This record gives sequence, structure tokens and C-alpha cells, in this order.
Amino acid sequence: MAQSSKLVEEMVAQFLSRLPSKALMRFKCICKSWYNLINSPSFVAQNLFNSMNNKFTSSTCIIAKHTVLKDSSITDRNEISDILQYGNNDKKQILLSSLTLCDNLDGDDQELYCIIEDDLIIPFPLGRSSFNLYIVGHCDGIICLTSFLCDDDGDIALCNPSIKEFNHLPKSGIHLPPKNEDDYLNEYNVGFGYDSKAKVYKVVKIVDFSSSHPPRVEVYTLGADCWREIKAFVLGTISGQRSLQMYFKGIYYWSGFSYITRELQYVFFAFDMSDELFYLIYPPEDAFGIYMNLAVWKESLLLVTHKEEAPKCFDLWLNEDSDFLKGSWTKYFTIKPIEVEIPLVFWKSNEILMVNVDRRIVSYNLDTQTLKCLPIHGAEDPLCICAINYVNSIISVKRNNKLKCVETYMWQNNN
Repeated sequence: MAQSSKLVEEMVAQFLSRLPSKALMRFKCICKSWYNLINSPSFVAQNLFNSMNNKFTSSTCIIAKHTVLKDSSITDRNEISDILQYGNNDKKQILLSSLTLCDNLDGDDQELYCIIEDDLIIPFPLGRSSFNLYIVGHCDGIICLTSFLCDDDGDIALCNPSIKEFNHLPKSGIHLPPKNEDDYLNEYNVGFGYDSKAKVYKVVKIVDFSSSHPPRVEVYTLGADCWREIKAFVLGTISGQRSLQMYFKGIYYWSGFSYITRELQYVFFAFDMSDELFYLIYPPEDAFGIYMNLAVWKESLLLVTHKEEAPKCFDLWLNEDSDFLKGSWTKYFTIKPIEVEIPLVFWKSNEILMVNVDRRIVSYNLDTQTLKCLPIHGAEDPLCICAINYVNSIISVKRNNKLKCVETYMWQNNN
């Protein structure tokens, strides 16, 4: 009888681990045993593994950050601009919208099935300005948000939209001098990712000063609830260009300028989340357009370049080397001139999300060379809209989340 009861419990656990996060949050209330099961690190890891390896669905989950006006009747662009720039927060709100994308169920290649599953409102103070709020990294359902204004050292938060959790990180441990001193704060840059060796999530913060002193670096580990400064040297200056910042397979990337040689060189700074060291990657010499975006395509790094003139052409540069730090780039494809503003993210091997001139998110098909509009838009400048590929998870971002018992094999996709 005991063996039969244990078998039933295992079957229940297997069934529950395949359910979406919304259902699991409700099922916590059914009984104490289910509450304990769903909160256990091994179950959390199994649920994440199932979400990342679901072979029974062709859909893709996307999180889009955009700003909407609470009064949808306002259509005048000048009035919208004034509200976004000067209006108070009761007239607008910044959303993280969860989208489900897949090809048309009727088999029509010209149609795209898209549904807005849920909207998460960004709370104050992060939601005070869309122009200064950025998704600086995401991993395993956790999103890192940062908001930087000129009068402070910024706000950083970890968020899991699936379970609607926010964790506003404590203030930096690095002393910021008064603004009237020569060594004042110039800029800070933030990255987020997963350390597969220590099995922890980390936020790295680079504090750059205006003087000749080198940048200082500190790391926040989820569960430790404090910053620690590390001796990692940044051989140059990070530019802070948001389109060239991303996390991929244990490495976080920024763009910037290196002083390692006598000549100033444009480079990518790569921070290894496990060994906590910086490396330099050189972009392709012929890839310098006015604008560049880093992306992931077919499990490889991709650099998307374009010039300012409209309609825009986009060149795709692929880094196919298994060691991404070598920076071996090949020009793979050129997208013909199209009326869009910026690229966002690949959601399929032949489909890339972009933002058009009307601030709407569209999907461009590389094979058919056609655009399909999605039912989502932004009221602000197209450059303020961003989107990421997202995996649903029930990983808590609360400060007491230790995550020490998660089995290694559950995280194999991060290695």
C-alpha cells in the first residue's frame, strides 16, 4: 500500500510539473502537500525543464515591454508625446505583455496567430519613465529591469512575470561621490545571467566614473541579498547602447571602446558569469553601420546592422564558432529594404520581430519577405519598445530564494 501511495504521488508530481505557472500558483492553495511540492527546488527545476523542452507545442512565448495610455481615445501624436514626457503616471502605464505566437492553425503561411495572454504593470519607481526603463537581461523566466535617471544611481529589479513577483535590489555598495567632485558618477551598466557552476543567478553592475579611475564592478547573487565588489578589470569604456546588451549561455555582452592598444577600438565586452572575468570580442570590420543589434539565431550569436536611411536594409552577421568569445563573424543574409524602425528578436529561425514607423510590432519572414502586424503597439518612440523570447517558470525572485538544491541536470540548457 505504501509503495502504491508513493507511485501515485510521483505521478501527481509529474503531471503537475507539466502545467503552466498560472495553474500551479492556484493549485498551491489546494492542500499543504501540494504547496510544499510546488515550492520545492526539485519541482521548480523540473517545471522549468519541461517548459524549455515542450515538444507538443509549436508556439513561442514573447514578453514585450511597451507603454500605453490609459485613455485610448487620445490619438493626436503631439498630445501623446506631451503626456509621455510630462504627464504624470495616472495617464500612462508601462506594461510587460506576454504574447503567444505561432503559425496560423489553418496552415496559411501568410497569417500569424498571436494572442496577448497577460499584462504586468511595472510598479513605481521603475515605471516612472519608459525612456529610461530597460530589460537588461533575462534567463529561465526571470527578467532584470533597470531604470536610470540622472539624479541617482538607478533602480534595479528582478521580475518573474509568470508569477507576478518583483524583487527591488538593494542600493549599490559603492560610494558615489558628490556631483561637485571631479570623480562623479558618469554611468552605470547592468547585466544579468546564470552561473552554471555555482547554480545561482547573478546581477553584475559596472560603475563608471568621469575621471581617469577605472570602472568598478560589483555582483549581486539572488539569495544573498547584498552586493559584493569584485576585482574584475574592464579594459575600456562600456558605451551603454541597449541594443548591444544581452545574456547568452553564461555570458553577458555589452558594447564599448577598448584602450588595450594605442588606438581606440570598438569591441564587445563579454562577462563570464561563472569565473567573473571580462573578455574582449571584436566585431566584423565591415559590419559598422550606424546602428547595430545583438541577437540569438539558431543557438548562435547574431549581429544585425543597418543604416539610418529609410527604407532600411539589415545585414545579418553570424558567429557560428562554438566558442563565442573568439568572435568569428560571417555575413549570412541581407534583408531587403523594408519600412521598419528597429529589429527586436527572432522568435523562429525564419521570423524576426521588428517595430514599424507606427510603433507597432510586426513579424518579418526571411523566406517569404513579408510583414505581419501583431495586435500590440507602443505609444512612445519605437526605440523604447523591446521584446524577448521568454520561458514560463515558477522560480521565485524573492531575496530569501537560495536555490541550493536544484539538480544539475535540470539546467543543462544553460551550459
